Parts: sequence; C-alpha cells; structure tokens
Amino acid sequence: MSAPARDFDPARDLGRIGVVNQTTMLASETQAIADHLKQVIIKKYGDQALGQHFADTRDTLCYATNDNQDATHELLKMDADLALVVGGYNSSNTSHLVELLAGRFPTYFIKGDEEVLSADTIQHFNYPEQRLETTNGWLPAKRPVTIILTSGASCPDTLLDRVMLKVLSFVENATDPEEAVEVLVSAIPGA
Repeated sequence: MSAPARDFDPARDLGRIGVVNQTTMLASETQAIADHLKQVIIKKYGDQALGQHFADTRDTLCYATNDNQDATHELLKMDADLALVVGGYNSSNTSHLVELLAGRFPTYFIKGDEEVLSADTIQHFNYPEQRLETTNGWLPAKRPVTIILTSGASCPDTLLDRVMLKVLSFVENATDPEEAVEVLVSAIPGA
C-alpha cells in the first residue's frame, strides 16, 4: 500500500467533499451521485452546515456532451418515426444518446453513411447486445417521414452531413436541407 493510502483517515479527510467528474456519462447519473453524497453530508452534519462540508461542483461534464444530452432530451419531446445516432461504437457519450432515444423511438446506432446500405437495409450496432446487426425495413414507406439525426460529441459534422444526404437520397421529393434550415431560421423570432 502506498504511503498516501495508509495515511487516509475518513473522519479527517472526508470532512469536506465535492463531486468533480470528468466524464461523458449521463449528466443525470453524475447529479444523482452528487445528490446522494449531499444527503449523506446533511445527515451527518445537518442542513445548516452543508456549505461547510459539501462543495457545489456542478457542471463538470464535458460541455459538448452536456449540450448533446440537453438537445437529446428536447428531441424526446418530438413525434418521430425513428432515430439515427452517429458515432463510434466505443463512445460513451454516443451510447448514452442511443440509450435515451431507444426508450422512445426505433433507434439505429451507426458509424457513418456506409452503414446506410439502402432504403430497405441498414447495418447498425445493437448497443445492449454489443453486436452489429442488419435490419431490413428500417426506413418507413409512409411520407412524410420524420427522422431524428444526432451524433456523439466528437463526431465530425461532415460525417453527420453525409448520413443525412444519403438518407435523403432514398426519399423522393425530399426537402433540400439548406431550404429547410432557412425556413426554420426565419421562424425564429428576431432572426
């Protein structure tokens, strides 16, 4: 055992704590850990002494990850036919987006446009099972079709663009993406 570990005294060394977590895990999970520790401190020292024993260390989550998770929570309020999540299969923050969206929509976790094989076939990563799968009939035939498209924090925008353009190539009379953005921006008050 190293010297610092032998010198650790919980009564002395845990008198004042905080939670700092450099991670790409769900912000809600980090907050739940902090909330639990805060309750332990309140139980031990009382509510009035909380500030002397617990440092408020919120917002230690990677800003890009936090922004993606916030945006994904907004996407969950939408009516959509499916979700495509683009990113590395070993990306923690991307897999958390998959978990969030899969609770509400058919969700396909892909690395890039090369996995969107056709309007009928997509190759995707089944995150819970940790394996690649091929699914037929992934793109609904009904029109209009609403697809949520998002990505992990480190996914390049160009990769997301390529996925979007490939999927649009399968949809007859699809709206041009630049025109759609112009319509959306013009609808923003003060824009």
